[in-house]
Amino acid sequence: MEAMNDFITSEKKEATAITVMRCMLVTYSLEKNIPFEQAMLDFSQSRTYEDLFDFDTEIWKEGPDYLRGLYEEECSQRI
Repeated sequence: MEAMNDFITSEKKEATAITVMRCMLVTYSLEKNIPFEQAMLDFSQSRTYEDLFDFDTEIWKEGPDYLRGLYEEECSQRI
């Protein structure tokens, strides 16, 4: 029996990752009182962004809260 991931295309994984990222960034930008575009730019330069689109990490399967936790942890380590 093949694993479920064998049936999920890269395109579907990418679409899911984008949806999770967008949901996270909408609430993040509102709570931080920064423009969505700035939040997106900052996030796109992070290791968390790279990990999200490295489908082997399976972060794309998690929700926006999990993604935000990873991102905020990364940001706190930069300080």
